[in-house]
Amino acid sequence: MKLSIRLFPSLLFLFIAFVGNAQDIPEYTVQVGQFINPKTADFERLSPLGFVYSTKRSDNHTDIFIGGFASDEAANKVVEKLKGQGYNNAFVSKLNTEAGHSQTVVQLATKTSGDKINWNHYMQAGSLFVLLNGKELKILLGGFADLEAAKSRLVTLKELGFSDAFVKNVNNALLHEITAFEAGGMMKKPLIPLDFTEKEEMVAKSETTKPDAVPTTYDDITIIVPKTKVEDQQVVLTAKGGDATKAKKAVNQEPAFDFQAKMPEIRAKVKRTSALELQRVLKAEGTYKSSLDGYYGKGTRAGYDLALRTNRQMQKYSILAKYLPIPAAETHVGALQSSINNLWQDPETALDVLKKSKAPIAKTYRAYFIYVTEGAGFEVNTLMNESINEAFSRDVRASLPSFDPSSTYDYRDLGQLLSHMRYVHEASNEGIAAPCWLFRRHPGTALKSFGEIDGIKSNLNMQTCGGFWEWQEVQLLHAIASDLCTSGHTSEGKIANSQSELARLYLTPKLMGWKDRKALLDWNETVWKGIDGWAIRDPLLAEIGTALKISYFQTQVLLEDFYMDEGFDEKESKGLALAALKALVGHHFDRFI
Repeated sequence: MKLSIRLFPSLLFLFIAFVGNAQDIPEYTVQVGQFINPKTADFERLSPLGFVYSTKRSDNHTDIFIGGFASDEAANKVVEKLKGQGYNNAFVSKLNTEAGHSQTVVQLATKTSGDKINWNHYMQAGSLFVLLNGKELKILLGGFADLEAAKSRLVTLKELGFSDAFVKNVNNALLHEITAFEAGGMMKKPLIPLDFTEKEEMVAKSETTKPDAVPTTYDDITIIVPKTKVEDQQVVLTAKGGDATKAKKAVNQEPAFDFQAKMPEIRAKVKRTSALELQRVLKAEGTYKSSLDGYYGKGTRAGYDLALRTNRQMQKYSILAKYLPIPAAETHVGALQSSINNLWQDPETALDVLKKSKAPIAKTYRAYFIYVTEGAGFEVNTLMNESINEAFSRDVRASLPSFDPSSTYDYRDLGQLLSHMRYVHEASNEGIAAPCWLFRRHPGTALKSFGEIDGIKSNLNMQTCGGFWEWQEVQLLHAIASDLCTSGHTSEGKIANSQSELARLYLTPKLMGWKDRKALLDWNETVWKGIDGWAIRDPLLAEIGTALKISYFQTQVLLEDFYMDEGFDEKESKGLALAALKALVGHHFDRFI
């Protein structure tokens, strides 16, 4: 009896501790946004808010998250702070712990977000994961078939110096794998050989004990996006980005899209004409001393940096580039364009202008706004079908065979609505540009709808949203090239068309055929023959021509690597880079052709 009395307080303590822990499950996470090729350094300033991690999608985009948090309130506080730093599309998601299962792991250490973590030290152990709760992160080793396998590995880990390591079980929905992004690029191979026997046992055990295909990896766990006022039900997204369910009404906002083109890391082992041409001009300038081999290595980079510091024309244009405005896709913004641009910033005023406008595209954007704020319905269908009938009543025929402007449509899908918005844009004669916010709010859907369909590119205007214009190299090239063009030589129409093409090449780059690549190669050769002939007339012109070549070929190298990062091969990337260069400065080079 005395033994039972003594045990009761201990058991009661354990029960209370268990209940308390169960209530503090860090199942909420904050999605910062969706980005292309994000770098760790881009999010270092967010570390005081919690640990930042990434999830790679199949469409070349990456979702960036912060946390685990034990409550929706704690996560929303982080959202508010993110919005204060400019991440206006941040929102709270809930990890679906009910779809997860217990996973045996070894905990190696507990750290705080913002700590300088030597990830290479922990990567000796094997595949790393973290479990996040606020600013606390537990570094875990995963991939064990059962408790016995984990205990067996624990002996080796102790010998490697992980004296505080211990075995535990966690819900695998809460685990986030450490990749090169989280490790800041430090991803050395583990020193402990992989135990394939153990993995085979784990798979076999999973198949025998989980016949209902319960998710076994974090990539298969779903993330539940909490309800918003425009949804009838929760929209469940898999960790890989696919829809697990479909809402009856439209989702108000997709993860954010970053218009800033990330600066690529130049591939030193790729031999290319652009690097060779850059080396030639740098060697003639005296800033490059190595051989002309076409490989962009440290010597080529050092030669470019030295020219940037010492070439007086590059110094001059570098200063000018800071003050030169970026060309706009739409040179004159009228009331209609302004209302579309400000639809989400000032909906009441914008909608009032759209209602008064007789342009078909005005009805299209009214229908869109109703769809995303109230859902599908009679008014959306009426406005969309009226706008299509009016746009295509001017003897304008659709350029895409999949679209019949004489049909009546029932809009139950945002992708269909945005595709038809594109068609009305193309058929309209108002010259209205597609706004940047459309791609920020609906990156996946809008990129698909406004990209190439049935092998045909969209020909509508698009706003200058940043993209390549964020690069200093592009700004410098623009400053030099624009100085070569006489006043009034380039029309506003050419500028608008070139900026729309540049936006497409950034937002929706597509593989081009050999004929298009050949045409760009011919254009490039003709341009440089003309510029070289112009530059030999005077020593000052020769100096400007040299600065232009250095800037042009440096930018071409960067563009090629940008497209290689997007998954294109070296030949395809060269063609796309030349297309981007032509869109950037081609209208300034017309006088040399």
